[in-house]
Amino acid sequence: MKGIEQLVYTLLQHNECVVIPSFGGFIVKTKSAHIDYEKGIAVPAFKALSFNVKLNDNDGQLIKYCCSENHLSYFESESLVKASVDQWNQSIAQGHKIHMDSIGSFWKDEEGNVQFEQDRSFNLLLSAYGLELVEFIPIVSAEIDAPPTEIRVKVKNNKLLKYAAAAAIILPVAFYSYWIPVKTPAFESGMISYHDFNPLEKANQGNYKASNISLERLEFPKLEVNEQENTLNPEAKTSESKPEEPTIPTVIEPSTLHLIAGCFANLDNAERYIARLKTLGFDAQLLQQGKLFKISIGSGFSAESLIPIQQKAKEASIDCWTLKP
Repeated sequence: MKGIEQLVYTLLQHNECVVIPSFGGFIVKTKSAHIDYEKGIAVPAFKALSFNVKLNDNDGQLIKYCCSENHLSYFESESLVKASVDQWNQSIAQGHKIHMDSIGSFWKDEEGNVQFEQDRSFNLLLSAYGLELVEFIPIVSAEIDAPPTEIRVKVKNNKLLKYAAAAAIILPVAFYSYWIPVKTPAFESGMISYHDFNPLEKANQGNYKASNISLERLEFPKLEVNEQENTLNPEAKTSESKPEEPTIPTVIEPSTLHLIAGCFANLDNAERYIARLKTLGFDAQLLQQGKLFKISIGSGFSAESLIPIQQKAKEASIDCWTLKP
């Protein structure tokens, strides 16, 4: 015949609440596995028990289970449970500590309250059967117990890593603080390209070739001046003798297909951008349409003739579009 303690232990493995009539009830809560770094142990998943003396009303669960396991009637099972409970209550009231195998211990404190402590040597969780506590050496204690020489080496290595990280940040910043203003035309043109950050890349220099052009001398017929007409009409003489002011074009008008790399409303900004493009090897020119100044990096009579220039602009990360006359 199975005792009441053994029956309660089996019920706790399969239920979340088990009530012992006139004694109290157990509440079961499953705890997941965890690591206690302070104690240096790895705890598997388990069922944590809490006990409440107010859960003492008979719900029939324990008595019915006693009937089926011991093949007794309901009245006989109820009497068997009541006899065990009366013995436990009497021992606790006399100040004794009782222990239920694989469940825990019960006693009464100084204030007369019943206390319960679970027996951790048994795991009520069936899925964790066979798993035990695993002891290990905490990382903190290992560092404290290490010899002083090893600790000094670790501190020294940490300082070297900090210095190396600081140098990895400061050196590139200092290098480009010198390189960009001195070795690149970034401040002159007002623009910075990703090519400026590559010290190994050579700037494309413009290639110019001098050529002699022979022009034929043009002779114009001499004009005969009618002195009489000049005397009669002096105003005509003065108007003819006044030279016309030469007009110097500052911009060129589009006459063919142009590849446009920028459009500005301010002439100074347009000229700075032209200077920047020329340093990259482009034959940049200024076009004007209305109040806007467009920057041409090449021209041609067909779209096919602009393909090499478009490819070069793409390699220099310059967005451009085609302007038709």
